[in-house]
Amino acid sequence: MQESILARAARAAVRICLKPALQPAFSIDTQRIWANLAARTLGAPFGVRFANSRLAGVPVEKVQPKAGRLSSARAVLFLHGGGFVIGSPVSHRSITGRLAKLACATVYAPDYRLAPEHPFPAALDDAFACYRALLEQGYAAEHIAVAGDSAGGGLALSLSLRLGQEGIARPGCIVLISPWADLTLSQLADIPDDALLRASWLAHAAAAYLKGRPADSPLVSPLYADLAGLSPVLVQSASEEILRADSRRLVQALSVARVPVSHREFPHMWHDFQLYAGMVPEATLALEEMARFITEHLTVKMRDHAANDVAGALQAGAVQSGR
Repeated sequence: MQESILARAARAAVRICLKPALQPAFSIDTQRIWANLAARTLGAPFGVRFANSRLAGVPVEKVQPKAGRLSSARAVLFLHGGGFVIGSPVSHRSITGRLAKLACATVYAPDYRLAPEHPFPAALDDAFACYRALLEQGYAAEHIAVAGDSAGGGLALSLSLRLGQEGIARPGCIVLISPWADLTLSQLADIPDDALLRASWLAHAAAAYLKGRPADSPLVSPLYADLAGLSPVLVQSASEEILRADSRRLVQALSVARVPVSHREFPHMWHDFQLYAGMVPEATLALEEMARFITEHLTVKMRDHAANDVAGALQAGAVQSGR
């Protein structure tokens, strides 16, 4: 299947307007300004409310549909990409807004601390604090989805691993968009025409984030972790991106660890093409698939939870009545 005309146009725009900024020759401050300007070309959906909030002291953007059905018990913690050095909740509104509408959920997008000012584990600490805050607000773990794109996808995996290490209930499901899951950069795909990413920029971003720490540390590069016990995972990737191998290797590793995993690699697409949802048909389709995965998994968990509550209440009533 060939890509749409709109996809070809969007890919050209990415190559011309954003890729030139993502190179070590420019300061990170310049990259941030450039990326923020480029993000203004992305369309946030209508009918969605974006509000500034905080979780455990971490600034977050809280995203909710203005009308229609909203499950007050369902939340999505979305961790934005940007190589741990650029990006923000505002730059990813085209994704978070549509997830909120399509999944009928409240999306929380943390404005986590960025490197090099705040290297590892600052971003992970912020994500962990936000997740715990959602639990403290009353969300059940099985009613929370953790999602992220690129570096945010790797961070979503790292968060889930840390939750397991600390004995905290993991989320109901995990949704990953082209996760950067191996900061060693040892197996980048040979895609000379990648519309967005350069290996040199990834290496520069990894060095800023790691600040001398081992790149194969499991909480930095989840591909080197024991993945057993993770929640069901959806992985989306693109055929024309240098991080393609990370997704393929991750899916294989999850399967070996017996983690339920679904994977879709979109042909002819580029890294993070999902940001163009609402403009590019393939991107819109990808967001619909993500929302469907979240809705199906969290709804099942919510039904199971309700059934257990009813069964418990019936059992307690039987005990009290002496049956």
